[in-house]
Formats: sequence, C-alpha cells, structure tokens
Amino acid sequence: MFEPRPLEHTLKKKAFEQQAQPLRQELLEAQFDLAGRNYPMIILLSGLEGAGKGAFVHRLNEWMDPRLIDTNAFWEHSDEEESRPYYWRFWRRMPRKGSTGLFIGSWYSAPMDAAVAADSPGDLAATCARITQFERMLTDDGVLLVKLFFFVSSETQQLQLKEEAPHNKQIPRVPASATYCEKNYDRILQVAERMIRATDTPTCPWHVVETEDPLYRDLSAATIILRALRTAAKRADDAAPQKPATPPAALPGAESNYLARVDLDQTLARDNYKRALKKWQGRLQDLAWQARGRRRSLVAVFEGWDAAGKGSAIRRVTQAIDPRLFKLVQFAAPTDEESAQHYLWRFWRHLQRDGQATLFDRSWYGRVLVERVEGFASETEWRRAYDEINLFEWQLQEHGCIAVKFWLHISKEEQLLRFKAREVTPHKRHKITPDDWRNRDKWEDYRAAVEDMVRRTSTPHAPWTLVAGDDKRFARIQILKTLCRALEVNLSQDRPVRQSPTGKQVKRADGRQ
Repeated sequence: MFEPRPLEHTLKKKAFEQQAQPLRQELLEAQFDLAGRNYPMIILLSGLEGAGKGAFVHRLNEWMDPRLIDTNAFWEHSDEEESRPYYWRFWRRMPRKGSTGLFIGSWYSAPMDAAVAADSPGDLAATCARITQFERMLTDDGVLLVKLFFFVSSETQQLQLKEEAPHNKQIPRVPASATYCEKNYDRILQVAERMIRATDTPTCPWHVVETEDPLYRDLSAATIILRALRTAAKRADDAAPQKPATPPAALPGAESNYLARVDLDQTLARDNYKRALKKWQGRLQDLAWQARGRRRSLVAVFEGWDAAGKGSAIRRVTQAIDPRLFKLVQFAAPTDEESAQHYLWRFWRHLQRDGQATLFDRSWYGRVLVERVEGFASETEWRRAYDEINLFEWQLQEHGCIAVKFWLHISKEEQLLRFKAREVTPHKRHKITPDDWRNRDKWEDYRAAVEDMVRRTSTPHAPWTLVAGDDKRFARIQILKTLCRALEVNLSQDRPVRQSPTGKQVKRADGRQ
C-alpha cells in the first residue's frame, strides 16, 4: 500500500501550472454547485507528519472559495473536549449542508496514536468497527466524506521535519519530533495500514496520496476531491424523488405490548407524597454532588404523551439539584440552523461536561416518534435511526455518562380530561393548541411508534422507564426514585479508569487517577 515512486510521480512547475489552471476552475464550479445542494462535504485529511497536510490545506483554500470552507485542526485536546464523549469534538464542528468541513486529523488520530504508543498495535477491530458505523451514519444522511491519507517516505519525512527538503514550502505548523517519527516510522505505517484496510468501504473509501513531490500531491488530492464532488452531484441528480409513504402500524419483529403492562391505577396519597418528595429530592441532591465529585455525567431524557406531566415532573427534579450542576434543554421543531445538520447534531452540542447533568425535555427520539408519524422523516430515515440512537447512547456510556430515559404514559381518557381542564383554566390555556388535538387523533399511530421505540432502543446501558402517569404525584416520585437508584448503582461501581482519546489516564476531581 505504501510504496512511493518519486521518479514517476514528479511534476515540473510548467506542467503543474498547465494542469492546475483548469482544475482549480472546475473545482470552484463544483464547490458552488455543492452550495445549492442538500448535503455537506467533509474532507478528512490524515497521514504522516511532514507529508504536507498543512501546505495542501493552504492550497485548497486558495483554489476554492474559503467562505464556504471551515478548516478544523484536531492536533490538541482541550479539557473541554476531554470532559465530554469523544465524538463531541467532531459533532460540534460538522459543516452545514452545502458547505465543506476540512478536518486536519479526525476520529482516526487518537486511536492511531494510542495504538502506536502501546507495546503492540493491539486489536483495532472494535475501534474500526465503531468508526465504520459512525461514518455510515454520516453518509446515510447524505454527507459526502472524502478520506485522504498523505504518505511520504521516511527519508523525505526527516528532511521535511528538519525543513531541509528541496523546495520545502511547508506552512508553519505544530512541530513534530523528527526523532520520534524516525524511530516509529514502521510502527505508524503498520497501524495506519490496519485502520485503512478495516475502514475502507464502498461509501467511505480511502485515497492514499503520495507526497514526495508537493506539486504532484496537490494535483492528485484536488483531483480526488473534484471527482468525489461530481460523483455525488450525479448521484443526487439521478436519484428519483421519494414518494411519501404511510408508516406501518409497527415494525416487523417480536410482538410487544409494553404500554399495556403499565399499571395506571397506581396512586399516592398527598401526605405520603409530601414525605416521599422530601426524601427523594434530598437523596437526589446528595447524589448529584457525588456524581460531580466522581466526574460522572447524568443524561436524562423525558418523553411522553401530550399533557402527561413532563413539565411538572422535570420541575421536581430541578428543585432537587443545584442549578450549577445541570442544564435543562427543551426541544421543539428544528430551527433552520438545526435542519441544515444531521438530526443528532443539535443534541450532541448540548451535552455538559463531566460531573454535570443534561436534562432533555424531548430529545433525539423525536426522529422515531413525531417525525415518523407526521412524515417529517422518510421511512428509510426513521427506520435506520434506531441503530443510530443506540450507537449515540453507547458512546455516552463508553465515556462514563449515566443515561436514564423516561416515557410518561397516561391513558387516552386521562389525556382528554387534562385537555379539557386546560381549556377552562386561565393559566393553563396556553398549554393546549390545535396540534394537541390533532396528535390525539393519531393516538394509535403514536402508540405503535412508542412500542417500536421501546423495543428497539431499551438497552442495558440506556433502559427505558415507563412511568405510570395518570396520578401525577405517583409519577413524580417514580421518576425521582429511578434517578436516584440509577446514580446509586453507577456511582457504587468500581468503574475502570477512563482512558482519554489520547490513551492517557484521566484524573478524577478528587485528584486520584
């Protein structure tokens, strides 16, 4: 795979200029065409130190319109990034539809560095499988992902790093250790080849670019990008428009009737409620501070029927937690900015740092609930969302987050009573809208969607709790108790020392490792 042929792959300046002039014009036209399309492009630039990645980025911003390119370098990891799940740093920099994100380094960099630093490259199969899943999720959503690996011989690398190479025109960069690169050259190539072969897929292929000659490098890489842009545009033009389809009542699979098993007759007397509320709110307050000390984040999701009591239940939770330790995020229809991104983007960006809680009033489950039932997502989109959501929640758990998910369930009769009560109660009239009544007419469609959601996404690390909500007092205590028990169980476990993406141990807040 890595066999440079510098004598064959060398260009004279005149020949370069003759080929570069039409290429840059075509590249610019393709970029402007992308600006009007419903998908973004990510150029993932990986490779060996001294291979000219920085110089090529400079060239690309010169040839293309830099206003439509967002260049991101991932050579350092801040404490802000280390204190959140690994992929958070990439999600927050995803380009919007129609634009280009240029990633110098990526989700490959840290695993490669860790494997090289280990006594042996280790088993990269699991890491590569997760990367492949992640990239498939992006391309399924329409992202054009171009992966470039810049390769240079050991001899040329050393000259580049010492800035002694002929025609060296490297852009000032973060310095790399020439000694380290020379000592580990073969090891780095071994790990890189394993990762490239394991993650080279038809939808996300790797392109290895020889960089012995900078002019040949720039032409080759730019040509690959142009070809990818044209192929994606043709594929989009040839794609037949999807016809809106009526979603099935339920997905094929095991029969489920989770909602029917919820005992909605459970109640709690007022006096017992007051005592339980004081007890469990006090316990939750203590556990929130313990989680802070252990640097364990809580991610709590609140979903449910209209008028199921999510707002009042969430208030009982936030009353118990110091406001400095949580962020409550409420979601409705996506904004224009959010619609220009993958649907998970707007949730990733709100995750709080280690030791804090993020409370989601509505969440990523809108994809398989309201977007499914109302037809805002195609059948292909919401069907694949189950696996995407499970991957997202697994990444939270891998980092050490404690995920708790609530579906507040009420009977159809109880919902009607609450709707009517809202209409005649002055301070509650704003809570009832025509959409609420319209959604009620689709009760069975939503019920089927909820059943599928629970069946497909209730996992050991992120289980669903179905809350009996006909009695609001009972529901609030059930939620508080569930949160406390989830925190108690997770905080009592002797969790292995979490590794940072760079392979280093992460210190806890108490100073221990």
